[in-house]
Amino acid sequence: MATEIGEPVKVMALFDPDIKPVKFRWHERVYPVKDVTYTWRSSEGEADIVHFSVTDGASVYELSYNKKTMKWRLEQVE
Repeated sequence: MATEIGEPVKVMALFDPDIKPVKFRWHERVYPVKDVTYTWRSSEGEADIVHFSVTDGASVYELSYNKKTMKWRLEQVE
């Protein structure tokens, strides 16, 4: 069961040439991204949003990256 979060987070990511999150900080804790399990795109107005389903080996998280504002959000946790 997923829990909606919808909070901004800081993400370390590689941009070579696609975006790949490496780790993120949420509530002063760092979560390593062991695997990106799924990626998809959506839009909010004129902004392209890239979504990532990632796992730290224990839980699954949905991260989103707004290409217009260059900001990351943690959308939900399973």
